Amino acid sequence: MRDVGGDPACWAHVFDDRLVGSFDDDAWSLPHGGGLDANVVRLAPGGSIGAHVNDAVDVLLVVWSGAGELVIDDRRTPLRAGTIALVPRHSSRSIVAHGDGLVYLSTHPARGPMTIGQAPGPDR
Repeated sequence: MRDVGGDPACWAHVFDDRLVGSFDDDAWSLPHGGGLDANVVRLAPGGSIGAHVNDAVDVLLVVWSGAGELVIDDRRTPLRAGTIALVPRHSSRSIVAHGDGLVYLSTHPARGPMTIGQAPGPDR
């Protein structure tokens, strides 16, 4: 691994494929408390994240492996390893995994714990 700054021990787990090999849904999350939230999500074949609207922040998705489809405001985009997608706040989005499943990184400015399908609380 090339030098990306910081303590190598804190960076090594981000790039370790073994971390996302056997999990469903939220496989890894950046510890909260900083200015950035990041989650590695693994969806089994046919797994999905239902349509929802995030009114708080823009979200950047980076597909790590697998295949699927991202729908943003009724616009369908195929997903495969290496795909990078920006989901603007106030947009409806859904994701479905195809083939062998889908693993992706979701990152955005910190806003509190994930609340898919729930209204954010006062601390978000």
